[in-house]
Amino acid sequence: MELYIRYSDRVKAETQRLEQLELDDLEMDEEEKYNRKLECGLYTLQLIAVILGDLWCSEHSQMKARIELLLKQQKLTKNDIKDILQEYHDNIGDLDGAEEKERAQARIQRIISSF
Repeated sequence: MELYIRYSDRVKAETQRLEQLELDDLEMDEEEKYNRKLECGLYTLQLIAVILGDLWCSEHSQMKARIELLLKQQKLTKNDIKDILQEYHDNIGDLDGAEEKERAQARIQRIISSF
């Protein structure tokens, strides 16, 4: 959870910085913004969210209780993780082929649904 918080803070800071740049009339397209966030740790944050999701899906009640406790301690909700997972789902590329993309998206969607 500490890594989740660390990378979440980095991504939030970069998002705020990008919003400030837009206010200063420096326009960026969505792809460039997304790439900047990836450079600041978004991909790592997404992978941490996938790991938390896999743990949640493991059906171990103690594991779920521990994750919920850690989220509450950090004043986070399952929706915070779901949002990161949804962004990851929406941006999965097809570098390994369309079939692999669909398989990866289906896996992430299962994790999102379990939350």
